[in-house]
Amino acid sequence: MLEVHTKGKGVCGIYPFDIAETKVAMVQQFVEQNEHPLMCDLQKVD
Repeated sequence: MLEVHTKGKGVCGIYPFDIAETKVAMVQQFVEQNEHPLMCDLQKVD
Protein backbone atom coordinates (compact mmCIF):
# COMPACT_ATOMS: atom_id res chain seq x y z
CA MET A 1 0.00 0.00 0.00
CA LEU A 2 2.85 2.39 0.74
CA GLU A 3 4.18 1.89 -2.79
CA VAL A 4 0.81 2.93 -4.21
CA HIS A 5 0.85 6.10 -2.11
CA THR A 6 4.46 7.00 -2.92
CA LYS A 7 4.79 5.82 -6.54
CA GLY A 8 1.17 5.91 -7.71
CA LYS A 9 0.89 2.17 -8.39
CA GLY A 10 2.00 -1.20 -7.13
CA VAL A 11 2.02 -4.88 -8.03
CA CYS A 12 -0.66 -6.90 -6.27
CA GLY A 13 0.00 -10.26 -7.91
CA ILE A 14 1.47 -12.19 -10.82
CA TYR A 15 -0.91 -14.68 -12.42
CA PRO A 16 -1.44 -16.52 -15.71
CA PHE A 17 -3.20 -14.21 -18.19
CA ASP A 18 -6.68 -15.76 -18.00
CA ILE A 19 -6.74 -15.68 -14.19
CA ALA A 20 -5.40 -12.11 -14.10
CA GLU A 21 -8.03 -11.03 -16.62
CA THR A 22 -10.78 -12.51 -14.42
CA LYS A 23 -9.41 -10.85 -11.28
CA VAL A 24 -9.26 -7.44 -13.01
CA ALA A 25 -12.86 -7.84 -14.20
CA MET A 26 -13.98 -8.74 -10.67
CA VAL A 27 -12.25 -5.69 -9.19
CA GLN A 28 -13.70 -3.38 -11.84
CA GLN A 29 -17.20 -4.75 -11.23
CA PHE A 30 -16.84 -4.23 -7.46
CA VAL A 31 -15.53 -0.69 -7.99
CA GLU A 32 -18.45 0.25 -10.24
CA GLN A 33 -21.06 -1.24 -7.89
CA ASN A 34 -19.62 0.45 -4.79
CA GLU A 35 -18.39 3.71 -6.37
CA HIS A 36 -14.83 3.32 -5.10
CA PRO A 37 -12.00 5.42 -6.62
CA LEU A 38 -9.86 2.33 -7.30
CA MET A 39 -8.19 1.51 -10.60
CA CYS A 40 -6.98 -1.93 -11.60
CA ASP A 41 -4.73 -2.60 -14.58
CA LEU A 42 -3.39 -5.69 -16.32
CA GLN A 43 0.18 -5.59 -17.61
CA LYS A 44 2.31 -8.21 -19.28
CA VAL A 45 5.55 -9.09 -17.47
CA ASP A 46 8.58 -9.24 -19.77
